[in-house]
Amino acid sequence: MANDLHEPAAAAADQHTGDWRAAHQSTSLQLGLGALLITVGAAADMSGLSRELMQAVHGGHALWHDAWAALTLLGFGWPLLILAAVFAGARGTPASVLLKAALLAMVFAQLPKALLQRPRPALVLDPSELSIVGDAVLHTASMPSGHALAAFALVAAAWCGCRDHLGGPWSWRQRLGWGSAWGLASAVAWSRVAVGAHWPSDVLVGAGLGLWAGVLAWRWEMRWPWGAWFESPRGRWAVPAFLTVSALAWGLTRTGYPSAAWLQAALVALALIEACRQCWQRSQMTASAQGQAASLQRRSQR
Repeated sequence: MANDLHEPAAAAADQHTGDWRAAHQSTSLQLGLGALLITVGAAADMSGLSRELMQAVHGGHALWHDAWAALTLLGFGWPLLILAAVFAGARGTPASVLLKAALLAMVFAQLPKALLQRPRPALVLDPSELSIVGDAVLHTASMPSGHALAAFALVAAAWCGCRDHLGGPWSWRQRLGWGSAWGLASAVAWSRVAVGAHWPSDVLVGAGLGLWAGVLAWRWEMRWPWGAWFESPRGRWAVPAFLTVSALAWGLTRTGYPSAAWLQAALVALALIEACRQCWQRSQMTASAQGQAASLQRRSQR
């Protein structure tokens, strides 16, 4: 009898241990892939291959300007944060992991830029060698690509935080969803080369650092979690408040890509609609909690 009672607990413990082992194997693989991308990017930059590839891409004149402008617009900070907040919703752990990934991404982007001071392609190549989309980027350092870094950081953080890709075979919806997410992050990253804002090496290094930021954000949350605060009575209003502020800030941002203004407006609308939806959802939760508390109080007074 005692053995029968202990069997379910032992099975649950074994499953938990197996999930954690699989999770750490997955994140270790991402860290290794990140290191490989950074190494390849650095090698391409030092060997001159990055410049040759940039010239080859822009010498072909096969650029879909409007499409690349829209993709590069998604890689700005506000759109990525809006999409991350929509993805997190009312779930505390994903919100915390994505916040930490954004914080790490900012550090990982700004430190190398300040140290390396790599000039932008428009400052190095002849104008005839580039097909610039939107406004030319001239006044900030090039290495690494902040768009690539942020996009990969948030997708990697979501990948680690969700955990629904572990513990069994994937459904076709999971395969499609995660494949689309990684594909979109890759397209956003490459768009920085296509619009003439970054060298290919910048994108490779940015993507590698982004993988590191996402994995480290997840491990940070596992050791020092903030997720419970986002689900507390006060913290649950943080995400809708952030969405509202993001919508206002993004709506006032001059992007330099007028052909993608429709996407900027769509993201503002998405942020405001999601903020209203989450506010309504949280007000319902608050009303329900207050009703339960009042009911318990009436029962105790009888």
